[in-house]
Amino acid sequence: MPIRRFALLTLLSCAAGATPAPSRIEVVFNDPTASFGAYYTDIERVTLAAGNAWLDSFQHIAAGAGLTVQVGFAGIATASGRSLASAYLSTGADGLRLYQQGASYELVTGIDSNGGGADIELMLGSTGYLQGELWFDPAPALRLAPVPQNRTDAMSVLLHEFGHALGFNGWRDGFNGALPGDYQSTFDAQVRAQRGQLGTPLVFVGEQARGLYGGDLPLTWGSYGHLGNLNAGADLVPDLMNGVAFHRGTRYGISALDLQVMRDLGLPMLVAVPEPASAALALAGLALLGSLHWRRWLALRLRGLGAAASTAA
Repeated sequence: MPIRRFALLTLLSCAAGATPAPSRIEVVFNDPTASFGAYYTDIERVTLAAGNAWLDSFQHIAAGAGLTVQVGFAGIATASGRSLASAYLSTGADGLRLYQQGASYELVTGIDSNGGGADIELMLGSTGYLQGELWFDPAPALRLAPVPQNRTDAMSVLLHEFGHALGFNGWRDGFNGALPGDYQSTFDAQVRAQRGQLGTPLVFVGEQARGLYGGDLPLTWGSYGHLGNLNAGADLVPDLMNGVAFHRGTRYGISALDLQVMRDLGLPMLVAVPEPASAALALAGLALLGSLHWRRWLALRLRGLGAAASTAA
């Protein structure tokens, strides 16, 4: 039986005049023999911080909505993340049934398409990746401690996997873009195949993302739920949702481009959009600026909460 741990997170909206909305993220460990119990505290801390960062990026979340995140362990090279259910939205004129990631659907509508089961599955590589590669930030919401140059930042990894669970996911063939049947995800619906030197590269054509990037977003060859390649779309490799590499000693954060992709998937994200002329120049620094803004905002908020608690006492 899964070991259940949870924390009540108060979502503090950045929107002026917005009322903070409470939401629950519950962490469940799928580790029947507790073989990785020594890592539970670190994993839980970073999982909650990563999930909270994404939830704070929503303009609004349905009252009472909550996510159960199941963390498991497997002999994989790195990590993976996905929603454990999909929610039917509609059938288009082309006969294709459209589905949204179950976790996002619950946040927006308050309806749990997965019933009493976990909403999101995060899997961590258990044959060395967890033990010798990941570094767990002692204060992942602040992200101030230096990341060791010989380790991969676990907060960055889990932010990336939450991105897949909330939207960057679908059923297309990663090379030719073919759908397996008469159904597609909200991400699939914004993907097109374009003939090129590599065969049939796939691109993301959502209006909001295209407007910020300045054109179609190149998707990773063979793993199209990611952004960028070493050739086509090399400027996207620094993005959180890139499918090329996560560098050791480096922090990755949710970028404005990631949020625009989510908006194209129909999610109510908080996004500040630069003027089109400056978008290309600003793209490389979006993740860094967002991370710095988040740290400053959270530090101020924590100080304010501490002052309020002192006054109440």
